[in-house]
Amino acid sequence: MDRDERHDRSERAERLTRYLNELQERIDPRSLELLMRLLRELSTSPAVSGGTYELGMGPEEKELFTPALQAELLVLFGLLTSQDERVVVDLGDSPHAKGMKVLVPQERAGDPDFLHRHKQRVAAEAEQRERDRREVEGIARASGMEP
Repeated sequence: MDRDERHDRSERAERLTRYLNELQERIDPRSLELLMRLLRELSTSPAVSGGTYELGMGPEEKELFTPALQAELLVLFGLLTSQDERVVVDLGDSPHAKGMKVLVPQERAGDPDFLHRHKQRVAAEAEQRERDRREVEGIARASGMEP
C-alpha cells in the first residue's frame, strides 16, 4: 500500500468516525446498534463491489429501519467504501421495493437518464432474485423438503 492509498484510507476513516460521532447525538441507541450491525453485514457483502444485497432483519428491526435510517445506512456505506463524494437519491417505487434509495456519485444525482437506468438495473436484479427464490422453493417442494 503506497502513501496516497494510506492517506485516502485515513481520510475516509476520519470522515466515517466524525459522522458516527454525530449520529450518536442524533439517533437513539437501538437504531445506532442496528445501523452498526447492518453496516458490518454490508461491508462483507456483494454490495461492496457494486452488487445488490438483501439485508436480514427480524420484525422488530424492520420497524426500526425507517426511510431515514435507510438513508443513514447508505451514507455510512458510502463513507466506508467510496473515495469520492456520494449522495443518497430516492428512486421511488418499483415492483420489488417501495421508496428505493441508492447511493450515487454527487455529479450523477441530477441525471434523470442515469437514475432511470440505475432503477431499471436494480429492479431487474430484484426480479431475478425473486424468480430464483421461487425456483429453489419449487425444487425443494418437489424433493419433499419444506421451502
